[in-house]
Amino acid sequence: MALRKSKKEDKKNKNKAPAVDNPGRGNLLAMFFMMLAVFLVGAGMVIGYFKFLDPDNKEAVANEKAGQNIPLAAMDLGDMVVNLSGGAGGHFLKASIVIEYNADKKVAELVESKKPHIIEAIQFTLRKKSAGDIKPPEATEKLKQELIKAVNERLGTEDAVQRIIFTQFIVQ
Repeated sequence: MALRKSKKEDKKNKNKAPAVDNPGRGNLLAMFFMMLAVFLVGAGMVIGYFKFLDPDNKEAVANEKAGQNIPLAAMDLGDMVVNLSGGAGGHFLKASIVIEYNADKKVAELVESKKPHIIEAIQFTLRKKSAGDIKPPEATEKLKQELIKAVNERLGTEDAVQRIIFTQFIVQ
């Protein structure tokens, strides 16, 4: 009977792999590699954000690059009301100011002992300003830098005061 194949032919055909063993396996493998690639890209983006673009960490990164990982202490100078120069309108500024300075023992003692001089330097600098000089939002950063420079000059140092923070800033 010619219809039936011999046992040897059956064994040969069983050992041969069919052209498509499992058609879904290739798609599954491709999907796995795509998901892995998406995961790695996402993880890289998260790590990059926290390492390089985190807005809360920009100052820390800048200080590390400059070698200035210096601990800071803060001093509240209280409320100040200052008449502003220029104009017949009689503008004044009410500000609450906190200074952050190097927490080194010598610098801390200097800042504590010269607190009235610091307040005076800040008031003199503010009195020289007109309402137009300090009203724009972008002018506050420039004003902070001027105040830091004036206070450090009054203290006789270059880097005792690191930051000035306005906790209240009202121009009328």
